[in-house]
Amino acid sequence: MKKSVKRALTVCGAAAMMLSAAQLSAFADGDVKEVSLHLPTVYDLPDAPQVEDAINQITEEKYGIHLNLTYITTGNWLQQSNLLFTGDEADVIAVFMTPLSTYVKNGQLVDLTDYYANASDEFKQVWSEEEMKGTTVDGKIYAVPNLRNFGNIIGLNIDADIAAEFGIENGQKLTMEEIDEFLTKAHEKYPDRYALVPQGSDSMVNGWTWDGLGDEKYIGVLEDQGQSTEVKNLFETDDFVDFCTWTRKWYQDGFTMQDVLSNTQPFQTLIGNDQAIACFDNYSVNNVAGMIRTEVVSAWAQSNSYQALCYGINVNSKDTDAAWELMQILYTDKDVCTLLADGIEGTHYVVNEDGTISFPEGKTAADCGYGMAEGYWIVPYSGNTYPLDVNGPTFFEDLIQFNKDTLKTKGFGFAFDTTNVVDQYTACSNIMDKYYKALLSGSVDVQSTIEQANSELEAAGLADIIAEKQAQLDAYLAEQQ
Repeated sequence: MKKSVKRALTVCGAAAMMLSAAQLSAFADGDVKEVSLHLPTVYDLPDAPQVEDAINQITEEKYGIHLNLTYITTGNWLQQSNLLFTGDEADVIAVFMTPLSTYVKNGQLVDLTDYYANASDEFKQVWSEEEMKGTTVDGKIYAVPNLRNFGNIIGLNIDADIAAEFGIENGQKLTMEEIDEFLTKAHEKYPDRYALVPQGSDSMVNGWTWDGLGDEKYIGVLEDQGQSTEVKNLFETDDFVDFCTWTRKWYQDGFTMQDVLSNTQPFQTLIGNDQAIACFDNYSVNNVAGMIRTEVVSAWAQSNSYQALCYGINVNSKDTDAAWELMQILYTDKDVCTLLADGIEGTHYVVNEDGTISFPEGKTAADCGYGMAEGYWIVPYSGNTYPLDVNGPTFFEDLIQFNKDTLKTKGFGFAFDTTNVVDQYTACSNIMDKYYKALLSGSVDVQSTIEQANSELEAAGLADIIAEKQAQLDAYLAEQQ
């Protein structure tokens, strides 16, 4: 979409007054194209317009592109992102909370295969052809991975001061029995705080030891960190029942919020504001300020780990060529990457002597105005930016090595195609929506709820889905040999 001088001044406001003569000439000639980027955020980011202006100081003159930057909180992402795919407001957009294969099947993403083939060498150094297979569906590239951990250690995040008080150290391995003992004592000493809160608003934990094989509804899973190749009903696996049994106990003991399924606050806010003590989380080599991380489940990668958060181009984009150019900028231009990932130096972060950054004195990710440095795992590419002080100067190198070393599910790279069981899958998805998070939260009785859920799943065609998923997985594994 071309932009007139009047439109440019309206959009950029005061920032437009700072443009060089060359940039104003570019506006007048209609050479600057508007491209929108939509991505999720954990925190409110009131200073995002300032960051957008700073990025455009670079991209307008250097590339002839004006970025329209829009953040959507994770609690609203699913609904808002699905709406965005129905119109042309979004160009480059995060694929998050909805499987990549779903958008592909619905024809909502641009095929990027040829774009990648003709991409700059600098871009291909970020993601090799082999790595791009992680966001490939039926032999075609539909998205670009972002840099984050593709495997997860899963453990308990604990307020650092309280952890020290109870003698729990960062990286310590804990059993569920030890967690129960800690939560019990912590609840007794700090009854005004929630001992345990959800990881993601209303979800007690995002993953554990079951692999949904590219299906985030988990209708048919591989258990044992994906080291089994037999597809099973999640609700009949030992680890799921065990986890839910523990959370049910903690719910009944009053350790967690009674309206857990209505929670909208991120754990970072709840723990940071002394409203909570701990939560489950998945992580790699990163830390969170003010918290320590323990390990319950060792590092492993699910089949769709590359696809769980990646970036694609909306098929309704008015200018897919410009959208792809922005995509390359977001992965290769260090100045743009740093602004998007960290914000503005001196305002949102300060650089330390060891090459790390810290939030300004007295500020945190939650209140500095632009706390994306803690959300490095959200932006397209942060590997050529500054790591946070809590993560250390070699963080990004360590992260890349972690991804190479982590255990991978037997179904790594596999994505389930629901075409042959679409009716059954839709029906079972609705049932999983009704029971999955409720069971994980501990807010319902485990045995009776699973019995009811299984009865409904069986009637809805669960056996057909599991048989189809097993057949597709067997064929995929045969191709890998």
